[in-house]
Parts: sequence; structure tokens; C-alpha cells
Amino acid sequence: MRIILNMLNSRAYKQIELTNIVSVLLLLTMIMACGGDSSSANSSGESDSVTIQSGEKPAPDGSQGEFILVDEMKAARQLHSAIKLPDGRIFVVGGRGPGANLNNTVYESAEIYTPDNDEWVLTGSMVDQRHDLCAALLNDGKVLAAGGRGKLNMAMPTAEVWDPATGEWSQTDDLNIGRDYMPCLTLNDGRVIIIGGEERDYAVEASVELWDPSTGKWSEAASMSAARARHTATLLDDGRVLVTGGGKLDPPYEKTTEIYDPATDSWVFAAEMSTGRASHTAVKLSDGSVLVVGGRGKKLTAEVYNPLTDVWTKVGNTEIPRSEASGVLMQDGRVLVTGGIGLRISGEIFDPDTGTWTRTLDMHDTRYRHQMIELDNGKILVIGGNGKEGLLAETELFTP
Repeated sequence: MRIILNMLNSRAYKQIELTNIVSVLLLLTMIMACGGDSSSANSSGESDSVTIQSGEKPAPDGSQGEFILVDEMKAARQLHSAIKLPDGRIFVVGGRGPGANLNNTVYESAEIYTPDNDEWVLTGSMVDQRHDLCAALLNDGKVLAAGGRGKLNMAMPTAEVWDPATGEWSQTDDLNIGRDYMPCLTLNDGRVIIIGGEERDYAVEASVELWDPSTGKWSEAASMSAARARHTATLLDDGRVLVTGGGKLDPPYEKTTEIYDPATDSWVFAAEMSTGRASHTAVKLSDGSVLVVGGRGKKLTAEVYNPLTDVWTKVGNTEIPRSEASGVLMQDGRVLVTGGIGLRISGEIFDPDTGTWTRTLDMHDTRYRHQMIELDNGKILVIGGNGKEGLLAETELFTP
């Protein structure tokens, strides 16, 4: 565009035929449409359309496992939540649908997958639309949904509870602060903890809240030492909670970690990771240690935290960088990680006995911002996300 303006202000412009100006303008338009910016910003300021990055090779011969397509969800979703219910069915709620900026679809709907008959069916809808929400399975089999970002692109304080007996939602006490991009989980005593996240104005929070199912009320808990969003929270075997990394969209990201003790409502520093991470994946292993993988900044590295010794140990790198991927512990103690920003179609399996990664056969769809849940039969359900052609309703089943 600056070239065009310079031409307009120069004497040489008078010598240029109108057809040449039109040609230049058309060429400039094509460049801007096709190559000027390959990503479009969504309502949270992040990229929804990401071109396939180089470096991902086709799955080699002898790759492990197999992905097969199964029944599609009723809605294409990303940034949704997925939970395995006590009866083995898979519950999916909320998320963002097609669209950009304030025109995107934000779901209040929820649906359930029954593995025995390979079928998704809708259940009751939430009162509020929300994506990047907190969803936690309660000890009585109900599901709490709280916070998240709504249709008006604002972090919300509202919370509600789904009852599997009726399929309906009922509102509960509001959070003290509307927040999203935060982890939450159910503690051993049945309370739900929600940690950090972004506020309505995108400020990153260090504050923590606890929801008591016996009263339906939220209360403030001790705050973290650092403000965090896009971090992970993992329930350790002793009932404490390990929090790792976090940060805004742009680096630097936190490499600090800390541990919350619900018995004393206090935080203690834990050993630092080898590198700062955000939008990474954390999975608790069978021995109680925690595997952390990837993160923003095209990270290949992975490391394992031992809570008994407070030591991080580097393990093998993944084949490709993985951010906003999904990971799950398999029945045999290995970890499956799939997808990630860059529209990754591959999966990799981590073996804690060797500290190495092995490539799987490719998924049918490229995905990031998706979910994975292990079924009772040991197979892994891969759910929704953002793909090459847009948002996905497709689900796949991985057999190790």
C-alpha cells in the first residue's frame, strides 16, 4: 500500500496507464487475501485459522495404534469440556462454534456419547453460553460448569449444575470473579477448585476459588504466588494440586510451579520446570508423577515431575511441537498426545519406562483445542476441535 501512495504522489504516476494501476491494485489485493495474514483473530484474540506447518512427516510404517471415525457430535465444537460419567458415557458441554470475532457461535448445549451404541444425543442446555469453561464431575455424579467466556466476549462469573437424573441444569452461586482460560478440578473432599485465569478485561489472575457442593457457595482461597492463565492443574495422589506454567498469549511464560494444600489452604513453591510453558499438556502417570509436554513457542521438550523428591527430569522430545494439544493416560500406563496448533494430524505415545516417544498412525482429521477421554474398554475418544477445514463435529476412536 505504501508503494501505491508513493506512486500517487510522484510525477511518474502521471506516466502510468490506468490499466497498470488496476493491475497493481488487484495484485496487492490477492497478496493480502492469500498470504498477507494466514490467520483470522477470534473473539479471544487468538488465531482460529492456522496453516499447516512444515515438519510433520507422514506416519512411518509400523506406527502404533489406529484411529477410526465414529458418530459425529450434534455440533462442531472447540474449547469445549469433556467428562467421563460414572456409568462410562462421555459428557461434552459448551465450546465455541463457527464464526469470527463477535459473530462466533458460543454453545449452551451439551451432549452425551454412549460407547455401546456409538451415538451422540443432546441433553439439557446450560442457562448461559460459554467456552473455555470450568467443568468438573462431582462426587454425586452431577457436573458443575462455571466461568468461561460468553457470547459478548466477556469472562463470566456464573455457574450451574447438570443433573444426570433429569438432564437439566440449575443455577448455583456466582464466582467472585468472572474468569476463563483456567483449570479446575474436584478435590478429594468433594469441593471444586478453580485456579487463576483471565478476567473480563483479560487481566491475568492469581486468585483461587473453592465451590462447596453442600452449600452451593464459592469462597476465596489462598492466592497463588504468580498470576497465571493457560496453565495446568493436576490432582496429586496425596490430594494436593500441582500447578505449572501459564502466561498471556505472548512470552515470556512462567516456568515456576507451585502446590496447593487444601488441608491448610496454602501454597508452597515447587521446583521450576526447565522452560516456561503455556497452553501445554500435563498428565499424571501411574506412579503419581506428572508428565508435562510442549507449549507455546513450538516446544518439543517434555519433562516429568516427581512430587516425592520435588525434582523435574527431562525426558525425550516429541517429534513435532505441540501446543493446545490433548493428552490422556492409557490403561497400560503410557500417555497418548494428539494434535496441536499447526493443525497436527499425528499422535505420539510416551513410554514412562523408557522416557521416549513413538509415533501413532495419523488421525482422520487435523485437530487442536480438542478433547480426549479414555473409555472403560481402554480405547480413546478424540472429540471435536479446530481442523483444516474449520471446526469439527467429528469424533475418532483410538485403539492402542
